Amino acid sequence: MVKKRVKQVTFILILLIHFSFLGWVLFEKQSNGYVILCFFIITLLLVVTYVKKPVRPQHHNLDELSAIIYVFIGAISTYFLHTSLSLSTVLSASIVGLTVSFLPSILKNDTVVKSIPASIYCGTFVGMTSTTLAAGYLFIVLASGITGLLLVSANGVFHNIGGKLGTLAFGGVLVVFLITFLLS
Repeated sequence: MVKKRVKQVTFILILLIHFSFLGWVLFEKQSNGYVILCFFIITLLLVVTYVKKPVRPQHHNLDELSAIIYVFIGAISTYFLHTSLSLSTVLSASIVGLTVSFLPSILKNDTVVKSIPASIYCGTFVGMTSTTLAAGYLFIVLASGITGLLLVSANGVFHNIGGKLGTLAFGGVLVVFLITFLLS
């Protein structure tokens, strides 16, 4: 019963994240007719996806704590490459994502390793946060922790649907941004 409630709450959270992102885009570009048209098309497609895609629990080989740690590793690695080595955010995330994508091929007999690249790649989206928004590593650490919790609770929600990892990362960054905004 508790697992079902967690999945339902996560589903609603992802729904709110999607629509807050779309609302923000609409708010910024409300004078552009093409953006308004695209907003309504995307909203319609999201509603269809939410109605058609059932929420069902999936078996996950990775325990909760390690998934959060892997999101943290992906976020810190990407942020480090971007800020310290002056690489672009896309190149930094690509380097980290490409590197970890080889883990399942190298360690073929380990079933846990198959889940690691997705968790780390989710973290790369957090690490891509603009330095004007994320002024330091503390922001990235907090955002990756919240994103890791969202990733663990989203197990079975939107399974095999594209955009889930980026949406969760956006949610983690949004929550930390709102907290820092309210505290400042």
